[in-house]
Amino acid sequence: MHDIQWQALHNAATPAPAVARFTDHPSALLRELVAAREGLPRHAYAQLAGDPVPWVRAALAKNPSIDEALVRRLAQDHGHDVQRSLAHHPGLPLDVLAQLTRSTKLGSPLLPRIAAATLAEVVDLATAADPTRRMLIALRRDLPDAIRDMLVRDCDAKVLKAIAPHPGLTEDQLLAMIDRHGLRVAAKAATNPDATALVLEGLTRQPVSARKAFREVARHPNASLAALLACLADPQARRVAAARPEIPSAVLVGLLADEDWQVVTAAAANPSLPADVMTGLLP
Repeated sequence: MHDIQWQALHNAATPAPAVARFTDHPSALLRELVAAREGLPRHAYAQLAGDPVPWVRAALAKNPSIDEALVRRLAQDHGHDVQRSLAHHPGLPLDVLAQLTRSTKLGSPLLPRIAAATLAEVVDLATAADPTRRMLIALRRDLPDAIRDMLVRDCDAKVLKAIAPHPGLTEDQLLAMIDRHGLRVAAKAATNPDATALVLEGLTRQPVSARKAFREVARHPNASLAALLACLADPQARRVAAARPEIPSAVLVGLLADEDWQVVTAAAANPSLPADVMTGLLP
């Protein structure tokens, strides 16, 4: 019976009144599905906001159908994953979102509310005194040039880290950011589609601790041969660089003896490997 009910609640065609009757069901698995369902009566959502199981409240927090009063109530809920889920609510008030980003680890995704921000809201966020708000809007990749260039000059490293991958940045802008904040922006700058060979070569001169930057440089289409050869010194980046056809054949042959099987595999599949060496690899 539980499995049948679970399937029915999972079915979007099940009428909302029938779904709402399960708000106080003993099974948290079923209540979680009810919490995620849109279009239920307000009293059903209010009841679920007090559910004893955090993951049920987390499912409710992402539901676009909950009203602002309930959103603000859940913003004070410190149950596991509730606030992180709430940050992904598409209708979240911006002040609540800023509050959540200061108290909750969200990673670096572009949140739905930020993606839907109007031009006026974009300007307000980009000029806010709170660097967290500036960081949020810097994650968008369709910013007007003037806003983008203003954020590139920001003094806060987390804002620069967010804006570094934005297309349209010049070589000088990227070099200036790396110059000022080094490791904190290096990996993100390496993902910028407009990063030039000079920028990427500069990133390979960062300390060895900038491993993520090396991996990004190794897969960047603008990476020069000098940058790719530098990436071979890093154990993680070597796995990526070994697959690049720009690597000289003599270097590739040497990589076939690498201790890391993933490096060997990448080198063996590299089209720049000499044909006679490829043949020798076959039984």
